[in-house]
Amino acid sequence: MLNAHNFHIPVMGIGFTIDTPVKVAHYGISSVISLGDDGLAERMRAFYCKKYGFEYLEIDNDQEDYRAKRLTAYLNLINVIVQNNFEALKNESFSKGSNLTKYFEMLPELSSLKQAYQSMLDEKDATTQIKLQENLKKNMTLGDIDVNVMTKLDRDNYTKKGEQLPIEYNDAHAAVRGFAKSNLTSGIVLSAGLSPRLYSYLANFDCFFPDENEQLNKTIILKVSDYRSALIQGKFLAKKGIWVTEYRVESGLNCGGHAFATNGFLMGPILE
Repeated sequence: MLNAHNFHIPVMGIGFTIDTPVKVAHYGISSVISLGDDGLAERMRAFYCKKYGFEYLEIDNDQEDYRAKRLTAYLNLINVIVQNNFEALKNESFSKGSNLTKYFEMLPELSSLKQAYQSMLDEKDATTQIKLQENLKKNMTLGDIDVNVMTKLDRDNYTKKGEQLPIEYNDAHAAVRGFAKSNLTSGIVLSAGLSPRLYSYLANFDCFFPDENEQLNKTIILKVSDYRSALIQGKFLAKKGIWVTEYRVESGLNCGGHAFATNGFLMGPILE
């Protein structure tokens, strides 16, 4: 499904975009949630369950595989809230200032949906205008609820007795599993470079492979710094039979300020 907008809101730290889809997905804007902190996700799930009147059953640290379960539960809740917000928006009228009107006004000018919206506004016949409005609503799309996993944040975890847990209980592995078991149909953004053991782990989940109609339930998005990085990581996943849907290029300038390829030059001059 094509996105309504030609931009997305990337992951920003662990907390800044933890609930961004609730605020923007119903407007067709895609965003990325960090899966770096299952404790934060659990607290946010408690908050939104209370806000929207959903039953909240805590997933505490004593439960087996609690990290993955927390992330799955949180992502499923966000998906429900986003779907409800979207349906509520579509039930509004095209009156001035409504969220439905805002949806179309925010679309890029070259969007075919924006042009169809303008044609509806210009239509003088009331009956025809209503039909055009119905058609517009049918073609509205939700923003994607993508997630981000930093591949190198994959620490070992231990039982209360100090015994090391199997590798699949490592942080990044649990995050991948939490996303894979969620009911989202979206992408996982893998950042911070190649992690052979984590990339190999992806092959354990059918959702990352195309179905009989060559459709993907969940997609792989690689955040890379250059062509060489993209090639190496893409080849590694290809050998596992896993498709890479998208490469997102990220320079040191927008990678949390960790490294700068130049003496502080902005991206514009660099790209020129």
